[in-house]
Amino acid sequence: MNLHLRALATFTLIILASSPTYGQVQAKPLIQRLKERNNGPDQGIASQYPGDAGIGRDLRVIFTENFEAKDVATIAERWETVRGQNVSLTDIVPEHSAGKQSLLMSQLAEKGTGGDLYRRLGDGYDQLFTRMYVRFAEDCEPIHHFGTCVGGNNPATAWPSVRAGQPTRGDKSFWVGIEPFGQKWTWDYYTYWCDMRGSPPKGNTWGNSFIHDDSLKIQRGKWTCVEVMVKMNDVGQTNGELALWIDGRPVSHLGEGFPKGKWTFDKFKPGDSGDGVRWNNAKGDREYFTTALGGDPFEGFRFRTVPELKTNFLWLYVYITKGTRGHANRVWFDDVVVATEYIGPLSEK
Repeated sequence: MNLHLRALATFTLIILASSPTYGQVQAKPLIQRLKERNNGPDQGIASQYPGDAGIGRDLRVIFTENFEAKDVATIAERWETVRGQNVSLTDIVPEHSAGKQSLLMSQLAEKGTGGDLYRRLGDGYDQLFTRMYVRFAEDCEPIHHFGTCVGGNNPATAWPSVRAGQPTRGDKSFWVGIEPFGQKWTWDYYTYWCDMRGSPPKGNTWGNSFIHDDSLKIQRGKWTCVEVMVKMNDVGQTNGELALWIDGRPVSHLGEGFPKGKWTFDKFKPGDSGDGVRWNNAKGDREYFTTALGGDPFEGFRFRTVPELKTNFLWLYVYITKGTRGHANRVWFDDVVVATEYIGPLSEK
């Protein structure tokens, strides 16, 4: 594939069971079904390929990237958009990896906001799992935005075209980032779709989040296995889903009717209940409400309004707007796998 280099100015425009009864007695959430099917911990595709060796030959696998190449230019041939002057290959790899190299993105304030790799995933998929290993340097400063990011554009584009601060169009796009949130350094979603919630002062729609668990702390200086699942909704329904695993442990699953919780503007907080507040677009102002005891069931996701919109891109990036001059903020990526079924962490060689 051709290498497309996009200017920094372009990057500032981008920030960064299908039944309608899903979540009721008739169907069970995906994570629960995986556990029951395997009679224990989730066993994914990677369990059959120690160190990921040969995993790309599995018919369920759509794309792999282990950064095993002679130089970054060779890696770039497998991606459609590559940005960043400080991208290199290193010999720091995750435990159990069959490879000997990883990709390092370094952000230096003197040279911009970071870097990214982006590519399309064919014609797109109605359900997709994306797993990768990431490692933040022990002295890495807070990340503004980050990808692990997957999503869809209709039609598909060869470069990131997401826009910040406004809902997507259900016939055009959606995207889901998994980010290390700010000063807290905790994992959460950063999601844009046509029904996303807004916040004061004008109903601004920044990426919606859904976990808010302070125990999901990121350990800088350590490799972390991140896997996200996106399931598209049936057109006319809200049965889209998101799920997240950290180091093979299921930490979140949202779909039509589950979990119970409470919206506070653009943040859904599982397990919360009582008095809440949300933005009412019709009023152009906030409104107050009270949930049921134990919280209200999550409504599910309406990612799309047309069947042509599918999950069709993968985006790895580091975006830091206020790094300290003279300091390199380093983030490593490795062992990326995209598949139609759960992948799971690297298994022992």
